[in-house]
Amino acid sequence: MRKGMIFPIVVFIGLGNDNIYGHCQTRIYGKSRMVLTVVLVSLIGMAGAGYCFNVSLLGLLKGPYCLTDLGWNYPFNSTNGRYLTDLTTWSQCREPSHIVAWNVTLFSILLALSGLQLALIVAHVIIGLATGTLGNCCHRKESKECTEIDVSVGTVYQNHGAV
Repeated sequence: MRKGMIFPIVVFIGLGNDNIYGHCQTRIYGKSRMVLTVVLVSLIGMAGAGYCFNVSLLGLLKGPYCLTDLGWNYPFNSTNGRYLTDLTTWSQCREPSHIVAWNVTLFSILLALSGLQLALIVAHVIIGLATGTLGNCCHRKESKECTEIDVSVGTVYQNHGAV
């Protein structure tokens, strides 16, 4: 497990019990805290995925650092990524062997995965915000359930004749 995932896991486990005291109001505040935390942690994830996306894109556009006839340099730096479609230019890099193919494969995979991660995080934020704003416990459907929490003590005693 990556160390970067420990903080979000601990936060979400702590927020998992959103009805600590059994009151509807506590549930609403718990959900609001959870939505805020989801958004904040997701923003951190978006920053990481965006950074990976940018580095991968720049790595693809710039090309690898390799040994050419002119010495160690970036031979494809001025091509703006056109070297990706012209495989004959890849022979400019003499060492390390197959560095251009390695560079293209690595950064393409990282670019695709970070793009997918960005899309999933955006979907997670949208779902979290929709659930947090539309899923409060005192909606019309659940208003009976919320009032029963406050009245349930009196109802139990009434049924047993203890009122």
